[in-house]
Amino acid sequence: MSNYQHLLTKAFNTPLAVDASYARTFFSALANRIGGIDKLVDVNGQTLDASAMQIEASSYSNNRPTSRSYQEVNGIAVIPISGSLVHKLGALHPYSGMTGYDGILRKLNEAMHDDDIRGVMLDIDSPGGMVSGCFDLADIIARYRNAKPIWSLGYDMHCSAAQMIASSCSRRLITQTGTAGSVGVIMAHTNIEKLLDKQGVEITLITAGKHKADGNPYEKLPKAVQDKWENQLETLRQSFAAKAAGFMGKDVSDILATEAEMYEGQAAIDIGFADELVNGADAISVMSEHLNNLNTTTVDMGASMTQQAQETKKAAAAPSEENTVEQPQVASSPSADASTSDKSAVDAERDRVMGIIGLPEAQGREALAHKLAGNPAIDVDTAKDLLAASPAAAAIADSKALAALGAEHGETLGEDVSDNTNDKDADAIALLVKNTH
Repeated sequence: MSNYQHLLTKAFNTPLAVDASYARTFFSALANRIGGIDKLVDVNGQTLDASAMQIEASSYSNNRPTSRSYQEVNGIAVIPISGSLVHKLGALHPYSGMTGYDGILRKLNEAMHDDDIRGVMLDIDSPGGMVSGCFDLADIIARYRNAKPIWSLGYDMHCSAAQMIASSCSRRLITQTGTAGSVGVIMAHTNIEKLLDKQGVEITLITAGKHKADGNPYEKLPKAVQDKWENQLETLRQSFAAKAAGFMGKDVSDILATEAEMYEGQAAIDIGFADELVNGADAISVMSEHLNNLNTTTVDMGASMTQQAQETKKAAAAPSEENTVEQPQVASSPSADASTSDKSAVDAERDRVMGIIGLPEAQGREALAHKLAGNPAIDVDTAKDLLAASPAAAAIADSKALAALGAEHGETLGEDVSDNTNDKDADAIALLVKNTH
């Protein structure tokens, strides 16, 4: 009831900059919640009884405006994730060097219910952050990717908590200088005991409970407490690795064996933390091309690939059939079928792929360049001729994609951010009050 009492002080006996008809809905909704108001007389002298006020309040719609909280390019929602990741930032976009899990979730929820959005690109440049909220967000991303493809782009870093987020995506792209991994946890303890001694300050902690003051900064960390915390961190690392491995379809022992190491570019692909090497500016066109080529509506590629890609892979493995790759596999990990190939063959393939992507003729024709790079039968010279003979893509599409990847704002979350409540009247009142200021 205290929240409504606060609303009362804001709504009564104070000027409100609100349309008269809107005020009628506002006060009807408020009366509906606080009770004790028998009738309402509007500016036209019309009297509403309790029943009429209830009808008036229910007529209010809190539908969001048509503008989106993310940029859309070719049906792909681009969601930037940068800086330190925190649990409840209260901002919709990256803000003051931080991104909130709450803001990411809000945008994902919106994209999942947007009929014009056919996929999501998480544009990540983050060293990680808080554990709190990270696992929950990853679980939701893994759930959502069954409805629409959710890709991540390491442009230029997705490590630790950001790696957890990337792991839960349908597919993970990374730039040649991008960094991935760091599947581990860390904790810092500060001991200011000597500093206080120099300043002549003595702190006395009075506690009830044996472990109430564990880890306090006024004394050296006791070994028993350090050992306990180390055990807790190792348990958390095991959970982190198991969850990430499950999302990516990897062996948890392989993830744990990295010992929280970080990997760059192709090395991240080789170890399994990323799937494909791209130029950051081309990421959206790569995803768009893939979505255009999909023949099925099942797009969860989290652990491996779609049925279409699996059939292509089988065809490539048969020596009597032509090796045709429909999806733009710019630089895939030498696992499974590639495990029998020697290192020189892998290096040669990477040089071929990057040679095609780096051609001057590839500018403005990025989607075609990736498609050509995905076909091992096409060498750099052949790709150059094909690209030169093809018309360049519209510059507008490229600039729009680049703008979307570079967009980072600090818009504050509104009152209507999901707070796990189903009280529609309370939500409506909160929105109405917000709109009076």
